[in-house]
Amino acid sequence: MKPLVILVMISYFIQLTVTSGAEPSIVQYPQDISVFLNSTVLILCEFDYSDKIFTEVYWRKDPSCNQPALQPTTNTSDVQKSQVKIKTEKSKNFSILRLDNVQLNDAGMYFCDVRLTVPPPVRHKCGSGSRLTVHESKCDGNIRHAKTWWVWFFLLGYSICSSIIIIAFSVLQCCKKQRNNSKNTDGICTLPSEWIYNKPSMTLNNGFNQEYEDMRLIKTFTHSGRKI
Repeated sequence: MKPLVILVMISYFIQLTVTSGAEPSIVQYPQDISVFLNSTVLILCEFDYSDKIFTEVYWRKDPSCNQPALQPTTNTSDVQKSQVKIKTEKSKNFSILRLDNVQLNDAGMYFCDVRLTVPPPVRHKCGSGSRLTVHESKCDGNIRHAKTWWVWFFLLGYSICSSIIIIAFSVLQCCKKQRNNSKNTDGICTLPSEWIYNKPSMTLNNGFNQEYEDMRLIKTFTHSGRKI
């Protein structure tokens, strides 16, 4: 019985020695990321180690892999801050860091830190890092330009419509005025030829021109009444 126990202990120590000297293999992808403001970023970390049960994975931000680990965001109501999400599958040897709504201060290096807790002492290895660059959104200028274009288009359309309405109103007023003038002209009575006052062909020199004209007008009306 004792030889069997001794053999098991020797095997365990041999395995412990071999395992303690092994280091995980870590690959990060992509290494360079360039996005615009408010975009979504995904960084993949693949690691390979025989003992997955005692493997811990952390994500850290620059300047080095010794910084505090990133924590998933719990409050998602603030739209001015990025949202951090981490998904790790030890059985499938990968971890994914997801950054939603990235801001300018999110730019920098991101490291995948894999730690082996058993057997002691704790060993860890960081990936080569992924550099994130965040640019101002190019859509902002286009949106402002589009808004300005629509404003100018609206003003132009408003000016054209106003001009058409003013011209149409002026034409309508002119037509009404001309129609009223036509009605007034048609309503004027034409006097009979007998009622037309005829000035004398000669000017009298006796100083009674006005009396003569009045008498001639009365004569004309009297003569017309007899005919009727």
